Amino acid sequence: MIYLIQWQRLTVWRIPTIGSLLIRPMARKDIPTLIEMGRRFYEESPMYKTHSFSVSKLQWLGESYLDNMNYVALVYEKSGIQGMMAGCVYEQFFSKDLSASEMFLFVDQNRRGALIGKRLVQAFEVWAEAMGAKEIRVGVSAGIETTRVVGFYKALGYDPTATQLRKVL
Repeated sequence: MIYLIQWQRLTVWRIPTIGSLLIRPMARKDIPTLIEMGRRFYEESPMYKTHSFSVSKLQWLGESYLDNMNYVALVYEKSGIQGMMAGCVYEQFFSKDLSASEMFLFVDQNRRGALIGKRLVQAFEVWAEAMGAKEIRVGVSAGIETTRVVGFYKALGYDPTATQLRKVL
C-alpha cells in the first residue's frame, strides 16, 4: 500500500511494507546526487555514447524539475540515495487529456533486484494519477539490461505499445 503524506508543503511517499523505506520528491540538496547518478547511467549505457555528458545540463534539469509542477523527480533514500525516477505529465498534441511519461529510472547497480525500482514506479504512478493522467508511458532505450527491464515493466502491468528507431548521424 502506498499513501501520501503532506508535510510542510512537501509530499512524501511511504510504503509501510518495506519498513523504513522512504520515497520522496527530490530536493535541491539532491541535485549533486542526480548529477552523479546521471554520470553512472551515462557510463553504463551503451546507447548514449554518441552524446557528450554535461554536468550543467543535469544541474539545469534538476532545477527545472523542482520549479515546474508538471514534473517530478523521486528519490529512494535509505542510507543515502540508491535510486531515482523522474517524469512529467503533458497533454497529447490532439487532446487536452494528460499522459504521464517517465524520463529516467535509475537504481544503483548493487541495489537492483531489491524492489527499489518497483517502489519508485509505484510512487510515480500515484503522482501521475493525482495529477490527472489517464495513462503512463515508459521507455526502455538506454540499452542497460533491456530484456530484464522490459520484463520488469510488464510485471508491473505495462504493455509494449510503440517501436523506437534510431539513426546515428
